[in-house]
Amino acid sequence: MTRSLPILDQWLFAPKRDRRSWPDVLLLAGWVALVGFQIGRHVMWRDEVRALTIARNGDDPVAMLRGLHGEGHPALWYLLLRGVHAVFDRVEVLPAVALMVGLITVALLIFRSPFPRPLVLLLITSHALLFEYVVMARNYGISALFLFAIAACYRAHRDRGLLLGALLFLLANTNVVGAIMAGAFLLFWLLDLLETRGSRDWRWSPQLTNFAINATITTIGVVICAVTMLPTYNDAAARDWSHESPLAAAILALVNPGATSLGALFANLLPGVAGSVLLFGATLGLLPRRPAFLAAIAALLLTSLFFAIAANGAYRHAAVWLSFLIALYWIGWSRVTAPSGSRAWLDRRLPAIGRGSLLLVLAIQTAAGINDLRNAVTGVVASRSADLGRLIASRADLTNAVILSEPEWLVEALPYYVKNRTYLARDHKFGSVVIFSRNGKMESDLGETLRLGRELRDTTRAPVIILLAYRLDEITPDRNYDEGKDWRTFRASAAQIRDFREATTMLRRFGPAKTDESFDVYLLN
Repeated sequence: MTRSLPILDQWLFAPKRDRRSWPDVLLLAGWVALVGFQIGRHVMWRDEVRALTIARNGDDPVAMLRGLHGEGHPALWYLLLRGVHAVFDRVEVLPAVALMVGLITVALLIFRSPFPRPLVLLLITSHALLFEYVVMARNYGISALFLFAIAACYRAHRDRGLLLGALLFLLANTNVVGAIMAGAFLLFWLLDLLETRGSRDWRWSPQLTNFAINATITTIGVVICAVTMLPTYNDAAARDWSHESPLAAAILALVNPGATSLGALFANLLPGVAGSVLLFGATLGLLPRRPAFLAAIAALLLTSLFFAIAANGAYRHAAVWLSFLIALYWIGWSRVTAPSGSRAWLDRRLPAIGRGSLLLVLAIQTAAGINDLRNAVTGVVASRSADLGRLIASRADLTNAVILSEPEWLVEALPYYVKNRTYLARDHKFGSVVIFSRNGKMESDLGETLRLGRELRDTTRAPVIILLAYRLDEITPDRNYDEGKDWRTFRASAAQIRDFREATTMLRRFGPAKTDESFDVYLLN
């Protein structure tokens, strides 16, 4: 880099000149140690275990896919879990698969990316790559893996072969945002080809034929994603437009994406406008590679529209767009880091502003990653389901107990830790996958919970454990408590609380969890 560039550019935005392997091996070893420590302290919560439960359902993969239809996610993660579980037949394949995905992703960054080591260090200590996409066993880490694999292969395979189309096909079947990124990458690829040929050369070429074939493969992947997901049976998660305009929400999302779920990239600590400035600003560093800049903007706007119109998201969704942005920087690195030959002030300053904005975004991600380590050290857990598993294991009389919970989704994480049967109160059946639908029974109360518990005890001749997320000494009698997503409600009268206490024995009250999966444990007398 030239002296005219700031010192941070010389340190963080430079070609990777030192190709010695031992510093990279040390980086990877340090990352493995930090992640391994967190995995050892991590407690699985319901969204993680729910995927494994669905993946294990059905006599064969076809039956599993039938049950998956409408869940709201494409099939790739479930097929991966089912395949590995078929080999090892242990629930521990869930964190193991997430670790392997994260390990390959980080290895690609360390050994194959053009980024200098200080920037790689920022990336691999981010909240995504230090926790959310590797310790948390969800289907979003595979999006980052395929995006970085595409970036690593793009130069060699842009004009030939089907590898990029195959990777984009797989990317489209990781999650909805991954499918959006697959479409945005096709836009980049096409613009990149056209820019290479020049604005005056519109003749068809073998490169465009190759692109068209790969685009067709990608489109098939997007269609398969949509067919697998839609129509969703979890309709309680859909946006309610009865009190607001979708058109107004769409316009606001395009102008202010930081006010949508993309704001989760900043832990929702920044005002929406400030977040939007950073999001748009981070794309400006790609201006020397115009197709990459346009694709990054398109992906940002499409993702923001999706969050505003279709469904709310969380950090794990927003970080897929951030991974896409990193992949574009990876592909365009030689031009992004090259000194500008233009004398125009904006041509020199805008990319510098973009690089500074990207550094701020990554610094926030690393701060969140450090906070993940602090949580692991201090014992903050996502769920108390592991504590319940230890409680049941400590008492022989609870080995065959039936578990009932309120809310009923508390049971979804339990199959990872206990073999006890779980009962879904609202659906009146045994199972551990809750349907988040507005159809069916929308209201319940403590009296109903006690009645179901007694019915289970009488019909199964087994002890009945009741989990309550509601602390009976803290709730207000006769108040309706919302169970999330404007979904079902729960209430308890003073008489019902008295009857419940007389009919049960409290075994344990667990402390708070990072999610809402903490509860009191009762044994029906």
